[in-house]
Amino acid sequence: MEVLERVRAPIGANVYKVDHPKLPRNSYIICMPQARKILYNPVVCGGKLRELAVECNKVFLRAARHFVPGFKELRANEVAEIVVLRGGLGYSIDAAFNELFGGYLPRCFIGARRFRISGEEFGAEISYCNFDPLPDDGVLLMGDTIATGASLGQVLGELEKELLRRDYGIKKLLMFSIAAAFRGCTKLSEWEEKFREHWPNFRVYLFAAEELFGLDEGTHLRFRKEGEAIVPEETKAYVSRVYGDYETAFLPGNICAIFDWGDRIFRLRQHLEDVMKFARSSLRVAKDKKSREVLRRMEKEAKLEIKKLDQPLLKSRR
Repeated sequence: MEVLERVRAPIGANVYKVDHPKLPRNSYIICMPQARKILYNPVVCGGKLRELAVECNKVFLRAARHFVPGFKELRANEVAEIVVLRGGLGYSIDAAFNELFGGYLPRCFIGARRFRISGEEFGAEISYCNFDPLPDDGVLLMGDTIATGASLGQVLGELEKELLRRDYGIKKLLMFSIAAAFRGCTKLSEWEEKFREHWPNFRVYLFAAEELFGLDEGTHLRFRKEGEAIVPEETKAYVSRVYGDYETAFLPGNICAIFDWGDRIFRLRQHLEDVMKFARSSLRVAKDKKSREVLRRMEKEAKLEIKKLDQPLLKSRR
């Protein structure tokens, strides 16, 4: 049974420490308005989504500065970001890092592609790696959506091999996810133990926005899923206000909290069409009044955003 403990931190958000045997011992849920603008409005995408992601990452970095021992004392050559292509690009941790600390964040890149093996089972393959700025005995930052954990496992496997190849040490991995499934995050605990076989003092710090979601239909992150979702009471209250009663309404148990993060950043039309398709199909089965109101509004707003994509760019002012 998980235990959520509210912990105080001057970061402009509410933070809960998560105690669960299948998660890293340093696991936190951060409830912040910046992430709520993403998770409770799937029509938000593209440039607006990227701006909000940067703001979310500022909160994450403030939390890291408060909760991660030694973070305040890090030198520029002791920290780098692991960017998982393509979703990790949308997080823009480097932009948040620069705005908050006034410094450059070196970036390593890994191309990972998830694929379905069968049913609920997924695998992942690595297509590209560039670890040029990888620090020795440093701290690594990583931001991405976590669903099944298949891509995450492959990325951490490549990182382990590269560290061993260079005979490098590593102190900590700081993982931030705006939308993270509990099931996928258990992979972090497994990899933490694997890394500690080589580097006994290594630790993972997990920071997840709003809750640890349940996983359904392979990769869909649900606000409500019995036996999986780990949810602060304030998140339940917010879900009930936006989507209808957390325990009984249609949307909390059926809408995906993030849809496809990569599409929301890079393929806007595809994402908005997926939102419209979900709204239309759900209206055929949703019974509660609140869910139906939200779905009608969602379809209307997604349609308007698609029309904007077809408009010509404004001419530059002379």
